[in-house]
Amino acid sequence: MRARLAAALGALLVTSCDTAQEPSEPSLPPPRIISGPVSAAAACTGPSPSARPAEPSLAVAPGDPRQLVAAWLENPAGTVVAVSHDGGGTWSRSPLPGLLTCATGRYARTSDPWVSIGQDGVTYVAVLGIRPATAVGTAYDIVVTVSRDHGTTWEPPVVVESATAPPTQPDKEAILADPRHPATAFAVWVDYQVTSGVEPTVNRVMFARTSDSGRTWSTPAAIYSGNDEAQQNQLLLTAGGVLVDVFVEGPTLPSAPHPPPLPVKIRLIRSTDQGTTWSTPIDAARFTFTNAVDPGTGGQLRFTGQNISATSAGNAVYVSWFEDHGDFSTVFVARSEDAGLHWRAPQLVVREKAEAFLPTLAVAGDATIGLLWFDFRHFTRGSSALDTDVWFSTSRDRGVHWTLRRAAGPFDLRSVPRARFGPFIGDYMGLVGLPDGFAAAFVQGKPVSRNGPTDMFFSRIAG
Repeated sequence: MRARLAAALGALLVTSCDTAQEPSEPSLPPPRIISGPVSAAAACTGPSPSARPAEPSLAVAPGDPRQLVAAWLENPAGTVVAVSHDGGGTWSRSPLPGLLTCATGRYARTSDPWVSIGQDGVTYVAVLGIRPATAVGTAYDIVVTVSRDHGTTWEPPVVVESATAPPTQPDKEAILADPRHPATAFAVWVDYQVTSGVEPTVNRVMFARTSDSGRTWSTPAAIYSGNDEAQQNQLLLTAGGVLVDVFVEGPTLPSAPHPPPLPVKIRLIRSTDQGTTWSTPIDAARFTFTNAVDPGTGGQLRFTGQNISATSAGNAVYVSWFEDHGDFSTVFVARSEDAGLHWRAPQLVVREKAEAFLPTLAVAGDATIGLLWFDFRHFTRGSSALDTDVWFSTSRDRGVHWTLRRAAGPFDLRSVPRARFGPFIGDYMGLVGLPDGFAAAFVQGKPVSRNGPTDMFFSRIAG
């Protein structure tokens, strides 16, 4: 993503669970690999394909936890979808069809996959499609592909918005199928106004809706535009029918390694009429943008305060973020009990000497909160490997107290293929609440990956 936003400590009164003081580290059952060979078009494979799954999104069908769909980025196939009909026991994989130019599509590459499943079983996968560059510029499309048979077949992709940069560059979309109204889904993304060779500074949050299961979409409309940069938009729908768009907003960071700390906010806007009108923004939390670094080399890592997460259950809304302060790091969770109108003081969930990053939130059917993240607490200075573990914590009392478990690892983050700003496993991971626990999709590298530099892993987690 073009924006790199930020995270904070400030003067906060918190009730905390300091994982650094945990006397033991109970572990979850080992996760299973769900990535692997896919039947891509011959033109997409190349002479020596190097699969490297990254950036998963995960969805569960409302009322049927057996139906799971994951989507992730994977070279050279583009966007891959994996479908399970038995709650994650077995999976089938395939490239999302009709996207890449090597597979009769129009895009040189895709990015930012996001998946959601409706009450009627319709599955929506949204991606950012990037067309081959021309003398005029590069066209970016917000694209949605739909399956009406639980992922067995996929319809041709539908373009929700198309724009060429310069002057307009869409980025980081998210999609939400309405769990109460069949055939209805919502999409949100940002449009940057760009000048050739100039980093964008301000964007508009865009919104569109479908009421016919993704066959057509409303004309994209701007629903928010501030004086700063708003990113990582995520849509939630509360039990009272309030549609909520959560995002992080702050000054645009310089496109250079080790950006300075900057004040930012997690904000939200609300709609009570399915996105026709929206409220003024509400502040959920304030913090200071930081980014993670390799503790052995000091090199930049692609994990920043932009990597927020949001979830809801009933009329409660939760947001999380991480902060790196050099000699320690933190992960906070804040909650609202009234669909985002008012917010309690954030809870400190993680405080580690090692860096903790990329938090992901979900809520189970019994209102248990789950938090997934990565950290370096087992890294040894001087080691050639950057040992990275995956951790999972749960709270049964709305975020006041937390129980820690190790979910996976260690893997060597330095073995992961690099992108802009460092090794790339994604700017988010997949986590969903089930009636009796959670399902998670996350990336690990060598030595635990088996099919390439990285693999996609799945865990079913008791609450």
